[in-house]
Amino acid sequence: MTFYALGINYLRAPIEVRESFASGWEEGHGLYRNISLNPDSELVLLSTCNRTEAYLYGTEEDVRSVREAFEKHAGRTWPEDLSFLYRDEQAIRHIFEVAAGMKSLIPGDLHIYFQLKEAYGVAVGQDCVNTTMHRLLHTAFRTAKRVINETDLSQNNASIPVRAAEVIKSRYIRGRASKSGEARREGPNAPTVLIVGAGRIGKEAGEALRMLGIQHVSFTNRSEERAREAADRYRAHYVPWEDRHIAAARADTVIVATSAPVPVLHCAEFSPEAGNTPTLIIDISVPRGVEEQIGALPGMELITIDQLGKAEKRTREMLQSSLENSGGIVDEMISEFVSWVFLHQSLQPAIQTIAETFETIRMQEVGKYSQQFSEKDRDQLDRLTRSIVQKLLAVPVVRLKSVDPERIDFAHGVRLLQHLFLRQDCDDEEVAAASNISLSGAVEQEVSRENCPVDAPHSDQLLQDVERTLSDALRISSRDPDTIRHES
Repeated sequence: MTFYALGINYLRAPIEVRESFASGWEEGHGLYRNISLNPDSELVLLSTCNRTEAYLYGTEEDVRSVREAFEKHAGRTWPEDLSFLYRDEQAIRHIFEVAAGMKSLIPGDLHIYFQLKEAYGVAVGQDCVNTTMHRLLHTAFRTAKRVINETDLSQNNASIPVRAAEVIKSRYIRGRASKSGEARREGPNAPTVLIVGAGRIGKEAGEALRMLGIQHVSFTNRSEERAREAADRYRAHYVPWEDRHIAAARADTVIVATSAPVPVLHCAEFSPEAGNTPTLIIDISVPRGVEEQIGALPGMELITIDQLGKAEKRTREMLQSSLENSGGIVDEMISEFVSWVFLHQSLQPAIQTIAETFETIRMQEVGKYSQQFSEKDRDQLDRLTRSIVQKLLAVPVVRLKSVDPERIDFAHGVRLLQHLFLRQDCDDEEVAAASNISLSGAVEQEVSRENCPVDAPHSDQLLQDVERTLSDALRISSRDPDTIRHES
């Protein structure tokens, strides 16, 4: 089993490619059902305006299955030259950097943090996440929180809709000519802006415009309720969806922030000859919400999300120090997670052996007496004994996972535990005899050396090692769990 991160994003793939893989994503998460994973594999899928990616703990076969599902969803072949595939630590680093906003189009953009949390929730709902990916994603979220709290990366509260609003403000401040040819009056109320889309991104654009003092704002959305709610919230005007082209033609600037699979503003609806066109349209939708031909109309300027991102190179240079500090935090969190992986992988065989031994004993004992119960009572007996076994296992498993492998002979202790509970070298008579031993008395029956469950030569040194390891384990198990966690 290997960690993988694969997909396409704005760093390598243009919007024409990204939109084909993002289209229709919001219609449900049936994509998970189209991916055939190995039974032990785990998967989280993430799709935003700038990336469609898969985070996987699995096999190369699973990677191929994910790619095939992406191809089927997009209706096109996988763009090998425009995609990426990271493995192991490189994959873990990518996930942590994405969560922290280090790989966002706008460095420090916190949208990705919440988008990744939503994607994680969907994966959990699809039963595609288990222990390893739970730990990986929660560590990624903690990494993001540390970057937010310990660096200046997110201090400027930058995001794509904020940048769009700033572009409008800068154009207005420079006194760009209006459609009538007159210079715009400088002042907070000069430009009129139509926001097409009243989702989270559209609302943030409205908030950014309000903070910049741009007050002549209107909202339109396919859902009238959402458009009216956004208009009321930001003291803007409401425009019916069917009047969006008319309102766009009257506006100075249009921000398009939709999740529609096809463009919502069409070239044929504008008439440059009559002067009914906006001078600037900023399309931050993926898939694109504006027909590309609109940008070729006389007097019109169309800015796409990729063009908006090109202006962020200088911002990234200015934040280089914060990015370096964030990288140091990522390094620390990777080290912590990798240590957990090694610990988990070391413990898993022992935990599995203990669980299988307990389950075997449970089934044997239930089988001896099950005929004394009715069928209904047998079902209750089965559930009761399963619950008892789970509770008995819970304490030692938690204790095992709390042990610092550097504090005792960890590897030897894990092997010892595994063999102590391994039944294949013990016959039923020995187990039965051992079951009758009084806890307060001495062991009267000696187990023969041939049947000793430890797969090492029998020697005084081994006995001393076993005794020392058991003493250490007993010492640790007798201590307060909070103290153990604190020292770990």
